[in-house]
Amino acid sequence: MSAAVQCWRARIGGADGAALGAGLLVDRTRLVTCAHVVQGRPEVSVTLPGLADTLPALAGGLPATVTWRGDWRRAGDPGDIAVVELAQPLPSAVAPCVFAPADALWPVAGDARTATRELRALGFPDGHEAQGAYVTLRTSRDRTLGPEWQEIEVEQAHLRRLDEGFSGAAVYDPGTGHVVGMVTDAVLHGDHAGYIGRMMPLRTIRRHWEGLDDLLDLDWLARDARCALRALLEGVKPGVGLEHVVRAAFPTFRRPLPPFPSTWAAVRYVGEYVSGHDRLLRLLTALVPHLPDGTATAVEDWMRGRLDGYEPGTTRHGRPRQPRAGQSGTVRTGSVIVRLDPVTRGARLELTVTTAVDGTAVAGTATERIRRDQVRAKVEAVLAAQARLLHDCDWMLEFVVPQGLMHLPYEEWELREPGASRPRPLRTVPVVVRHVERLKPLTVTHLTRERWRTVRARGETRPVPVACALGFGYEEFYGWFDAEEDLCALAYATHPAEDGLAAALDTGVPIMLWRRSACCEGRTGVCTSDTFLERLTTAVGTSHPDRLPVEVMRLRKEAHSPYTGDADHCGRRLTLFWDDPARIPDPPLAMGVPGA
Repeated sequence: MSAAVQCWRARIGGADGAALGAGLLVDRTRLVTCAHVVQGRPEVSVTLPGLADTLPALAGGLPATVTWRGDWRRAGDPGDIAVVELAQPLPSAVAPCVFAPADALWPVAGDARTATRELRALGFPDGHEAQGAYVTLRTSRDRTLGPEWQEIEVEQAHLRRLDEGFSGAAVYDPGTGHVVGMVTDAVLHGDHAGYIGRMMPLRTIRRHWEGLDDLLDLDWLARDARCALRALLEGVKPGVGLEHVVRAAFPTFRRPLPPFPSTWAAVRYVGEYVSGHDRLLRLLTALVPHLPDGTATAVEDWMRGRLDGYEPGTTRHGRPRQPRAGQSGTVRTGSVIVRLDPVTRGARLELTVTTAVDGTAVAGTATERIRRDQVRAKVEAVLAAQARLLHDCDWMLEFVVPQGLMHLPYEEWELREPGASRPRPLRTVPVVVRHVERLKPLTVTHLTRERWRTVRARGETRPVPVACALGFGYEEFYGWFDAEEDLCALAYATHPAEDGLAAALDTGVPIMLWRRSACCEGRTGVCTSDTFLERLTTAVGTSHPDRLPVEVMRLRKEAHSPYTGDADHCGRRLTLFWDDPARIPDPPLAMGVPGA
C-alpha cells in the first residue's frame, strides 16, 4: 500500500509523547479512538507514522484536543469512543481512512452466518511505539456480543497478539483497506491473554457518534444533503416523543421501533428500515410541526428541491388551517385507523387501532387477536377509551379490512363516550372502508396511486354506475376495469358481488360506493336501483375526491332526517370505499384541498 493510504493509522500519545493507544484519521482534522485511551486528558498528541518518509514534518507529535466522548466511564461500559481534533488541518495530500459500508462486515445477502472473516489492525505495543505492529484478527457472525461488540481472536500460531497499545486501532479488511470497526479491549491476563478481544463495529460507532454518518456512503440520501440535514437536527428535540412521530408518519409499519436517542436516529432508522421512495418526505412532514420554529423553517428550506413531491407550504408548519365558522384559531384534525388483518390459521383477526391528531400518533393499541364476532365490541371500546383525545377535532374513521369485512355497517356503530347520556352514531363523522392488502408492496398499490393521480387531476369524482343486472363474472369485470385506466370511481346499485368487488380491488380502483341491500328492497316487482344510482351519482359526481368522505357523511345524515330522508335516500346504508395508500399519515380531512 502507498504511504498516502497508510497514513490514516495514528498513535495517540500524552503531552509528553508517551504512547497511550491508537486511533484512526477520519478527515483532515479529526480522529477517532477509545474513550479510555484519552480518559482524563483534554489534550493529547497525534503521530502519523505513515508520513515519516513523505512528510516528515508531520510525522512527529501534532497537538490535538479531545472534543467528544461517549458514555464510557469504566471497563465494560458501552460507548468507549472519543473524537480528537487536531489544532491545524492536515494538507489535502494526507488521505483519511476509507470506511466500508455500514453492513460490510455482515452483509444482508447470503446465509454464511458462521463464515469467518480475517481482519487486520495496527497498534503501538511496548517496543513498537514508533512504527507500530500489525495483528491478524478473526471473527464470525455468531460472535456478536449484544448490541455493542464483536468478539475477535488471534490464532495462537501467530507471534503477534493483542496487547496494550492496540486500543483504538482501526480494524480493516486487508484486501480492500476499508475500515469496518475499532479495537476496544482484550483479555490481558490468564491463558487467553492477547488471544481474545472485542471490537466495536461501524454500526455501534455510528450509534454513539452520529457524526460518522457524514463520512459513510449511505444509499438512502446523498452525502451533502445528509450532512446538511443532520447538522440542522443535531441536538434538537421535538415537542413530542420520536416514536409517536414515526408512528404518525407510518401508522401501518408494524415492526417494533427501537428507542430513538436523538432526532437524527429516527431519521436514520426510517431511511434504512422503512420502505417507500417518499419515506423521508413523510417523516419530515410529520416531524416539522413539533420542531422549534427556527429549526422547522430551516428543515422546510432543506426539503425544498431535495425531496420529490415536496411543495412549499404543504407541511403542517407552513400550511394555515381553516378556522371553524364563528370561531377564531385553527381546526385540529384527527384520524382513527382501525386495521384488521386475517390470521393464516383459524378464523381470527389481528386488530390494531391508531389514533392521530394533527398528523401525530397520540394513542394506539397493541395488536390483539380476536374473533370476527368481537370486532364491533372491541372497536367501540377502543373509541370510548380514546374519545377524550378527539374532542374539538374534525376527525374520521378508517376501517382497513380484508374484502370479506367490507360489508359491515360501520357507520351504524356507536361511540359510547364516558359520561355521555346516550351513544353517538358513527355516521356523524366521516367513515370509510379501505383494503388491507394495499398496505403491502404489491403491484395493485402502484395501480391505485396512478388512478388517484388521475382523479385528483380531474378534480371531480364522477363515479361510473354499475347496474345490478349486468351479470358479469370476474373476468368480464376485470377486463372492463383494466381497460379503462381513467376509471377511478364506481357506484354499485347494490352490494357488489364478490367477483365484481374483487376485480375492482385487483385493478386498483380507489373509490367505490354501494348500498348494502338487495336492489328490490324486499318489494316484489319494484326495483329502485336506477333511481338510487341517479341520485347518488348526481350527489357526489362533481365532488372533489378528497372531499368525498365529508360529502358521504352529509348524505348519511340527510337519510336519517325526518325532513330530508326516506327509505330510498341514497345515503341510507351507504358504504364508501375510499382507499389512497399514499395518503398515510395525513388525516383524510387535511389533504390540502381548499375547504376539505
